[in-house]
Amino acid sequence: MTVRRAPRERETPPSGRLQVVEARRPGPRSVRGFRILLAHDARAATCDALARAIEGALTNVEIVDASSIDDALLASATERFDACLVCLDLPPAPLGGARLASELVDSNHPVVLVTRSLRWLPPDRPILHELPWIPPDAGTIEISSAIAAATSDCDSAIRARSPLPGETLDASALRARARR
Repeated sequence: MTVRRAPRERETPPSGRLQVVEARRPGPRSVRGFRILLAHDARAATCDALARAIEGALTNVEIVDASSIDDALLASATERFDACLVCLDLPPAPLGGARLASELVDSNHPVVLVTRSLRWLPPDRPILHELPWIPPDAGTIEISSAIAAATSDCDSAIRARSPLPGETLDASALRARARR
């Protein structure tokens, strides 16, 4: 069974900060917050400034911090995120972050890579080279642009939207991931 998210539109208010609003319908529209998955090595201070910059770039944002591949996969399987920011420093660096990004892309999540250089990406995963990316010290404009680029792919007719919570939570799939 395929369940699709309701369409949504993005508006950029005069402040330049992104916000998500419900699809157009008669009457007032409510604003709901962005949900961002930030997967990074919690032991390294590399992405600490990035979390503060995300809060400055987006209105009403909730950042879910994942410090391991397993945490990020579990969160993405049970919750819906507007964007997933994956740092290539995620252990074992850089293959851990690349593997997580690949799995998130395969399950139709919008992904932004966090890295200073794309040279760390494995050559056997060409799809990762097409993803938007930002450095860990990115500013609010760079973050907004990268998230907009990642989510525009998921809103197109080419890629399906990210799954609903629980939709990808399949016991056999989780066991297969655990064996890797």
